[in-house]
Amino acid sequence: MSHRALIGLVVVSIALNLLLAGLIGGHMLREGRHSPPPLAWAFKDVPKAVRDKARPLLREHSREVIVARRDVRQSERALRQLLKSETLTREELEAGLIAMRQSTADYHELVHEIGIDVLLSLDAKDRMRAAPYLFKHPGRQGGARQAGPEGTDTRSRTSLPDRN
Repeated sequence: MSHRALIGLVVVSIALNLLLAGLIGGHMLREGRHSPPPLAWAFKDVPKAVRDKARPLLREHSREVIVARRDVRQSERALRQLLKSETLTREELEAGLIAMRQSTADYHELVHEIGIDVLLSLDAKDRMRAAPYLFKHPGRQGGARQAGPEGTDTRSRTSLPDRN
């Protein structure tokens, strides 16, 4: 074996060993930190005592939630792929949107079923502390939308001041 081949083999061996050491080290470091359980976001603003009561029920359903969330992400990825197509048809787009809507509906139904179990496991006082997440809208800081007759929003519609 030539000197150059031997040096190349040593370099490749060192690189593989470093890669393996990095993978093992990363795995060991990550073991101390577990990712938050599914639905933890819903209870982040809830007092610790209420979270402690809800945690066993949330853990019991964690696998189902993970699978449902994965289905939502897969349907979103499939829809993105469809949108990239140069030959996209109306039927394909409708089917993709239907699949995404169904996976999202399945996820929400599961979350609501778990929420029912959790809320019913709490006493009235704790239930009221845990319930506000039900009324939060994504992207909104305030509570539930203020709806008037026929679902119209009753908040004033003032325009933003001009910024010159």
